[in-house]
Amino acid sequence: MQRDRPRAPLGTAQGWDPVAERPVSPSIASLLTPLLVFAVALGLYWHTLMPGIAFDDWGEMQTVPHILGIAHPTGYPTYILSAWLFELLPLGSIAFRANLYAAVCVSVALAAMSATTLRLGVRPSVAAALALATGAIGTVWASATVAEVNSLHLALLALIVNRSLAWADERRTRDLALGGLLVGLALGNHLLTAFSAPFLVLFVLWAGRWRFLDRKRLLLVPVMTGLVGLLVYGYIPIAASFSPALPYNHPTSWSGFVFLVTGQQFRGQYDGLFTASSLGLFADGLPELWQTAMARATAVVPVAGIAGLLVLLVRRPALALALVGTLVVGLDIWSNYLHLEHYLLVPWLILGIGSAVAVEAVVRGLGERLPRTIGERAGVAGAVVATAFAVALVLTNLPGADRSNDRTGRAYVDAVFGALPSGAAILSFWGGSSPLWHAQQVLGERPDVLVVDDTNIVYEGWATREARIASLICSRPVYLLRPGDSDLGQTRAAGYTLQPVVTVAVGAGGPSGSYRLPVYRVDAPAGTCH
Repeated sequence: MQRDRPRAPLGTAQGWDPVAERPVSPSIASLLTPLLVFAVALGLYWHTLMPGIAFDDWGEMQTVPHILGIAHPTGYPTYILSAWLFELLPLGSIAFRANLYAAVCVSVALAAMSATTLRLGVRPSVAAALALATGAIGTVWASATVAEVNSLHLALLALIVNRSLAWADERRTRDLALGGLLVGLALGNHLLTAFSAPFLVLFVLWAGRWRFLDRKRLLLVPVMTGLVGLLVYGYIPIAASFSPALPYNHPTSWSGFVFLVTGQQFRGQYDGLFTASSLGLFADGLPELWQTAMARATAVVPVAGIAGLLVLLVRRPALALALVGTLVVGLDIWSNYLHLEHYLLVPWLILGIGSAVAVEAVVRGLGERLPRTIGERAGVAGAVVATAFAVALVLTNLPGADRSNDRTGRAYVDAVFGALPSGAAILSFWGGSSPLWHAQQVLGERPDVLVVDDTNIVYEGWATREARIASLICSRPVYLLRPGDSDLGQTRAAGYTLQPVVTVAVGAGGPSGSYRLPVYRVDAPAGTCH
């Protein structure tokens, strides 16, 4: 219908006009740009990749996919299944493959970002440079060098943005179907999708409103493919029924399944989206947010990103509102949930898109206003400046991002297992447990050792750590690793003697060993065992 004409990408031969009748055929450069971005980013990330075992959640995500276990809430079945498939590639150790998968996911996200900015009329050289500059931001780079679900979350959201824009421009049913599938898979990977995807869904509905009114059944296409994507959640009860080695919370019942996939365990740590209290925390967190931005990038990306979103607000208001909504939600969740930096990945992606649009707007503005002979060089100058910025950001953040020599996980495993006698049990915490699990379950090391994590104590029904120690102390040598001395008081109060045997570097809240903690031998009170 005439009222539903597809839009051309900004910056075609017809001019930078979002309402031109049809998009022109893409150039060779436009087709190759995402491939170039992917290759360059992957090469950079490969060079800085962590070579082996990690701590905390990162160590868990190196282990659970390989053994087809069940991860901590919300289960992340999309990640578990896709990482398992990727790890079939014969490239180094399983831990290395898991880390490489993160690099591939972030590289895909940057390639999708460049494809999106090309659709918005950004010239290929600028689109590539700003995508790589976004990939050099410290937060983004960190997610690309070690296994975690957030790299896949970034890739899926970048692809959803791209397919949403493709639908708005060309009204192809295949883009609608693929977009729905991506949303379903993204929801199966991270519940952050439930907060950000609605803005993009509304954009898709608005962009195709006349088409949907004429063909209401077309709405079933993304709904059905989205449900197909959500089928990944079937993995959790199926895997639980096989009693894998790492079955977080043993979700074999409906209540256990709901507890896991809805993240009930962590609900008390989040006040809700856009409540009065959350907005207050958002305002209070702005200084730290700015400091984080300055530490991980420069002021250029936030400022240029906001400027570019304002340009889009004039030229493509529906898309701009969807992107701004996604950006603000991401920032609000970061400010209200433990200030976890990986929650800023999607906001950085949105600001990167805005930055590319801003640079293109400046280049085009100069080209139109300067004398012709000078204006023709504006595009070259813009590409050079954007490329120089990307290179500068890479060089600035490279020392902090390079994990290629980080073998603290391997050193930790060797030190702990080297200190434990045959048949020992070690009661650890999440950060210290995951490397030991990887060594046991993936590498087959020290199967005689019982690793008891805090989560095991809770979900196996032991009321206290001391109760679990009491169940083991007469049959096994028992050892204890805690994140701080304050955790040792109750154990000592129960009459146990703690003797340090080795000091190890442990990761807590990060993939690298950064805290030095003692491993204690636990001795029972006299007369406990007969």
